[in-house]
Amino acid sequence: MIFRKIVVTAAIACLVLAFTACGDDDSGSFVSPEKETSSSIAESSSERSGGNPSSPSSSSSSAQSSSKNSSSSAKSSSSTDSKSSSSVTSSSSGTSVGTNSSSSKARIPCSEEDESATLNGVDVICHDGYWVPVSSSSAVPTSSYFDMTNQFNEKVSYGEFTDPRDGQKYRTMEVKNGVFMESYTVFAENLNYGKMIPGGSVQGDSTKYCYDDDPWYCENGWGGLYTWSRAMNFPEVCDSVSIASEKCPDKFNLESDNEKFNGKYYFVQHQGICPEGWHIMNENEWVEVSEQSSHSSMSSKVAGFGNNSYGLSILPAGYWNPVTLEYGHFSSAALYWLPQQYPEYDDCSYRVAVRTNEFNRTFRGLKTQGFSVRCVKNY
Repeated sequence: MIFRKIVVTAAIACLVLAFTACGDDDSGSFVSPEKETSSSIAESSSERSGGNPSSPSSSSSSAQSSSKNSSSSAKSSSSTDSKSSSSVTSSSSGTSVGTNSSSSKARIPCSEEDESATLNGVDVICHDGYWVPVSSSSAVPTSSYFDMTNQFNEKVSYGEFTDPRDGQKYRTMEVKNGVFMESYTVFAENLNYGKMIPGGSVQGDSTKYCYDDDPWYCENGWGGLYTWSRAMNFPEVCDSVSIASEKCPDKFNLESDNEKFNGKYYFVQHQGICPEGWHIMNENEWVEVSEQSSHSSMSSKVAGFGNNSYGLSILPAGYWNPVTLEYGHFSSAALYWLPQQYPEYDDCSYRVAVRTNEFNRTFRGLKTQGFSVRCVKNY
């Protein structure tokens, strides 16, 4: 028994060390992040996550915990293939409303006459025809399912692109008058290409994760979550070894005039998992956006993430955590892969992080994490 406990403890320690080697770094722009100790990474991550020392790859981030706890009115506790029933007693009508569902993600409908109620000890209000939990400070819905009518800024002139691979339509927008570029066209929503597979499964061709293993998120604007190798359209082995190596001979197509700064290429147009004629949004293109807008103005109003005055409609889609084998940071962070490998660790890459009070493009993360993808039209 003692030997088994030691082995398990050692295994967990190895996982933690493997992850913290790729922990977040808040170094300045165009500067390669310096190495950090495990303790410093844990300390800085704790500050960013409101005291949770295991963030940014927390097994139970405050945002995820809050979302899941508050959404008990919208989700059944039974498994997906079993039926359950719930009831709501309306404080305005005094009637009981019941629902049976074959899905653990079922939402409970309500009528316009119903104003407020209590479901399994949770205070809820009737919003857009469904019961949703309310916080003590406001009547803003806090369930796992969101009203997506505010995903885009209707004052912005959007274009539209249809992915020929699956027929899915995406809104696009034009970024103009940039620092390095006159203009470019970018998806105004996250890529949602591929078939959903459970989080932690090896992603192959045309596969993706959906937050909480729930297709609702992928199908309603949040998009898919992809490992780095899947996003770059490289073999899965490239998540653990360096590109352009014997095991991973794939590499980025770098043009001769693609200038290199501090070991990183900022202008690479790498198609990856994007449709033909489009590429993974690179660091320079994120720079153009950040120079013209704040994290709030580029973020969607959904989930109270921003005001979206710029129109990029970034949603806090969270991520897949390969260390704790859980999803996290939903409604609190939007994380995007960059077509760059982190130079000091073969299993790490650069990413962009957008939070309610932060925009950073120098973070690094494990390639096996699941992040969102934005595509830009080739120019």
